[in-house]
Amino acid sequence: MRLNVSLTHKVLLFVTLPLLIQLALIGALVHLQQQSEASLREATHAQDINNKIHEITSDIFAIVSRYRTYELLDKTPLDNDVAKKMFGDLWKHYRELEVMAKDQPEIIAAVIASEQATNQSLEMFKSIKEAYDRADPETTRERILIARKYRHRGQDQVVRQLIVIADEQRKVFERVPEEQIKFRQKAQAILIVLGIFDLVLGIALALFLTKGITSRLHRVSDNTVRLAMGKPLLPKLEGKDEIALLDQVFHRMADDITEASRKERAVIHNARDFICTLDGNNRIVTANPASISLLGVEPDELVGKYVREIIAEDAAARAETYLAQLRTETDALPVELDLLHKNGKRIHTEWSAHWSDVEGSTFCVIHNVSERKRTERLKQEVTAMITHDLRSPLNTVNNVFDFFERLLPKESEERVHKYMLMGRRNTDRMLSLINDLLDIEKIKSGNMNIEIKPLEVDVCFNKLEESIATAADEAGIKLELQEADAIVLADEKLIDRVLTNLVGNAIRYTPKGKCIRLSCLDKGDGYAEIRVNNEGPEIAASELETVFERFRQLKDGKTKGGSGLGLTICKAIVEMHGGKIWAESGAEQGTSFVFTLRQEKNLL
Repeated sequence: MRLNVSLTHKVLLFVTLPLLIQLALIGALVHLQQQSEASLREATHAQDINNKIHEITSDIFAIVSRYRTYELLDKTPLDNDVAKKMFGDLWKHYRELEVMAKDQPEIIAAVIASEQATNQSLEMFKSIKEAYDRADPETTRERILIARKYRHRGQDQVVRQLIVIADEQRKVFERVPEEQIKFRQKAQAILIVLGIFDLVLGIALALFLTKGITSRLHRVSDNTVRLAMGKPLLPKLEGKDEIALLDQVFHRMADDITEASRKERAVIHNARDFICTLDGNNRIVTANPASISLLGVEPDELVGKYVREIIAEDAAARAETYLAQLRTETDALPVELDLLHKNGKRIHTEWSAHWSDVEGSTFCVIHNVSERKRTERLKQEVTAMITHDLRSPLNTVNNVFDFFERLLPKESEERVHKYMLMGRRNTDRMLSLINDLLDIEKIKSGNMNIEIKPLEVDVCFNKLEESIATAADEAGIKLELQEADAIVLADEKLIDRVLTNLVGNAIRYTPKGKCIRLSCLDKGDGYAEIRVNNEGPEIAASELETVFERFRQLKDGKTKGGSGLGLTICKAIVEMHGGKIWAESGAEQGTSFVFTLRQEKNLL
């Protein structure tokens, strides 16, 4: 029968029982000790009574010796100082004996009787002494014999009673050693019996407790092994103690893990993406059925193969580098790799992978992006075709406007020149939009030519001032360029374009009479921070992240012109250089567009 209590209560109960036995043992020993001390007190009391009786008998014998012959009786007075002291000591000892025996009625009675007999003997001595003093010589001898007879009779009676008391007290005193031996024997017996019982009980309780704990803990441990091996778990432990609750919680957890694993397997099995696991040597350990649609190979056929066997030859080196990088970097970005179908066809895929140090495996999710690549190529081709077909006519229109402007006489109507200028500007705007679209597509497709070399930021600032000073003056805006001594690693033409776009954008949004400032700061981490600040209106916090999106216009209700692609191109160019770009805005500080570029000293 198992106690249906908690493990804490069991341990408390098993610890309390031996302690209670120890307390009982201590109580028994204390009781024996008290009995022993009572016996010793009784023996000491008996000894004290015996000593007092000895003092009384000594007093009586001293008195008797003082008057033992008729000559002494004749010559020894009964009322001198010596006699008074002897009689006084005798009565004093009687009083002390009575006090000592106050709780013993039998002894008190004997003491009183002895005291009365002693008193009678003394009265007899006194009467004999008086009679002897009055007697004539003829009767003197007879009176002495009578006195001696009475004296011996009184002495015998007094001493006999005291001797009886002393003998009883002596027996009490002599009993003490035997009783002490018995007490010690009892104490030893109790110690041995209870000690053995306590030891046996402690061992039994310990065995019972440890067996109950270890056996059930072993069962819980066995369940963990079974769960790891995928075997059925042992039945749940009954009870409400901590181990039983732990086992019940473990069963629920195992059920949840099994259900989650089942769902995970179902997700992986039915996933359209190819999911596989690689061991430390980049050999495929597991694969899901998506391998059939992606590679035309059954999952079982892939298990045991090296992953490089399914990767296109020209992408194998990048794949090895990427898989090695996963083991040292926790935030490695996805990579695009080409795989080979069973029929030899190349398949464009995007890999998202994670290395686990615990399991020594790489978990890969491979997404087929062939359709997306085809769509992107188609979009690029369409965009290129459209922009090319648009740019050629627009260039022709521009040439026509140039031709007409040369033919028009200066004295022509003002509105004619106005319409010509309006057409020219809209044509230029359309050409700028088309060029921006082409540049964005080039950047996205990786076809943008970029030439990284050391570039002095101060040179870029000076070129910008020369090219944009006229526009700033026309807008009534002051342009301030702080001295910059940083040398960055960048493509000069692309960075010039970024600065031109940012400053041109600032001119459109900065009120007349305000200022635009350009500055460059060494951040100290190998990057230079270039800042374009204007004193225009504040940008809402919700728009600071979206201003770099395509065709994004500020929600201020006013159209400032522009294609809506300038900031998008700036962001793409900066990120091509490995930098970052962001916007800051406040009521007091105005609006700043900030971007970072690597400095020359970081090229190591």
